[in-house]
Amino acid sequence: MPHRWSLPLNAPGMLTLTAALLLAAPASAVSSPTTQKEACKKQKPPAPTPCDQCSDLPKLTKELNEQQKLRDEFQKYVDYKLPPYAKDPNNDPGATRRMRDDVEAIFTAWMKTPAGGGGGFGQAEMGTDVDSCKLVRYPKDDEGKNLKDKKGNDIVCEVTKAEIKGMYCPAVADMILTHEGQHQTDCQNNKKSSQKVDLADWRNYAAFDVRGYTAGIANLRKSIAALAKSKKCGWKGSTNPTKKMPMPPAPGTKDKEPDLDVDVIPTPQEIDTLAKTLGGKK
Repeated sequence: MPHRWSLPLNAPGMLTLTAALLLAAPASAVSSPTTQKEACKKQKPPAPTPCDQCSDLPKLTKELNEQQKLRDEFQKYVDYKLPPYAKDPNNDPGATRRMRDDVEAIFTAWMKTPAGGGGGFGQAEMGTDVDSCKLVRYPKDDEGKNLKDKKGNDIVCEVTKAEIKGMYCPAVADMILTHEGQHQTDCQNNKKSSQKVDLADWRNYAAFDVRGYTAGIANLRKSIAALAKSKKCGWKGSTNPTKKMPMPPAPGTKDKEPDLDVDVIPTPQEIDTLAKTLGGKK
């Protein structure tokens, strides 16, 4: 199946921050919707796929690697990188879009390498509307790509936490809700702030996305460690069960946030071994 990830091409006036998904079941596709209402009504969430067996550890760690790759690419924009120049100054989609397109191209090229799994493409799956701070999803066409409206903008549909839990296995659903939950918290805090920042600005977008990825990564590492240490998989754990991972401050604030304590997970070699245990056979 096509890989679906972050970096949506948004409707005017709307910005979404999204999570990358590997273990998504194919959704019921809509071939040629004429309106957003039609697309959201016709496409129903898919049933979740299991990810609680030892043999699922490689898929979960691949998802983790992709989350980390996307976080690292956005972190470059926080630290030093600038959006590429507009190819056509008369048709410039804006710095934020150019930044996302750049990360999309880098990520897609990486996915074609052995480190990235050898293929696939990225599309937005879930997001947070930074105007309303509500969760949204992206309906797909019959090729698994994001549906567009007549103007070429991505169609988005509101989605609930319960619906997300019904679409993905617990480990992936928890990661999504943690990632988007961080965006929702940051979005709501920004709306309440006396010194609001423009989330559509590429600098702020990058920083907020790094925060979402960081929170989701920490949650997914916890799920991977728990499955690996379960009786059926039998991983003995590491000398140091956790390590520190920095959480960057939200744009508009100067307060340094405490580092996150994240679970140490098996090495790639250990993952391969655990996946072949008796408990991992389906």
